[in-house]
Amino acid sequence: MTTYIPTGELTGLLDDVMGFACPDPELPRIHAVRLDFDGEALHASATDDMHAGMSTWHPGDLPESATQEGLFSRVGGRDDPWSIVIALSDAADLAKKVKLKEKDRWVPLGLDFIQGVTDEHRLRVARNTDCGYPGLAVTVLDRDVDMPNVRRGLDINVIPFPVAEMEFNPLLLAHFGAVRMRGDSMRLVYTGPDTPAIVTIGDRFIGGIKPVRKSSRRLSSVAAA
Repeated sequence: MTTYIPTGELTGLLDDVMGFACPDPELPRIHAVRLDFDGEALHASATDDMHAGMSTWHPGDLPESATQEGLFSRVGGRDDPWSIVIALSDAADLAKKVKLKEKDRWVPLGLDFIQGVTDEHRLRVARNTDCGYPGLAVTVLDRDVDMPNVRRGLDINVIPFPVAEMEFNPLLLAHFGAVRMRGDSMRLVYTGPDTPAIVTIGDRFIGGIKPVRKSSRRLSSVAAA
């Protein structure tokens, strides 16, 4: 079965999280973006082991105008849950190839997960010509690496831990500023002096960032508990 998502939402998910992936291709485990479909919503996530982000799209996020105009005869999808990890470069290439102008953001894309039998899993992203735009098909391959499951590691209901002062790497913290605002403002919940702070942005993004502590030589990372 095919899962349908607006073009602007798929590119938005990828843009939200690609900054959290490790930029070093020599570390394929985290030089990647993970896409998870849970049977209803689509989640994109990435991490470099120092900070992480997960952005979500749910079919209920569609405005009434998009469904009334007939762009989505079938909202979301009826697929069984699937998951695929793609290279960061493939994620960037996919976003670039399918991107449309902002006024065309609701043009639907079909996602088809193809289970690998003798080779890698694949995800085919296609735009049909019957939507009034040029047809397009892009296929990305599963990396087959043990990427951390960001979705499982972030808890929006974590109990806050009172701290007087926290320090973060400003370059990493800036990546949260590039995430789309869908709902309320950004919220940070401190979980402890040596554990990641939980970051929520609007209604559809959750992330985490590890604090750093100051030494006489440089800012050094603090390992998660």
